[in-house]
Amino acid sequence: MHTIGQQNPIEVILAIGFVLVAFAALIGTFVLAFAYVYSNVFEKWPEYSNLRKVQVARNISVTLLIIAILIWLASNRF
Repeated sequence: MHTIGQQNPIEVILAIGFVLVAFAALIGTFVLAFAYVYSNVFEKWPEYSNLRKVQVARNISVTLLIIAILIWLASNRF
């Protein structure tokens, strides 16, 4: 498929459009995840006891660590 766009520039515009839509969906996924955590956890932060604050911070840290490890493992596999 090295001939895309050689005959019709509309193909190139469509390809760029599809890439932009896919990229926007990927970024939107991370934005929505952050907004969900922010709205459900950090707005209630002052109401939490000290023990609950430690639990919430630990859970968020463990989740981010697991995601980082999975991304690292996925990027090192051939």
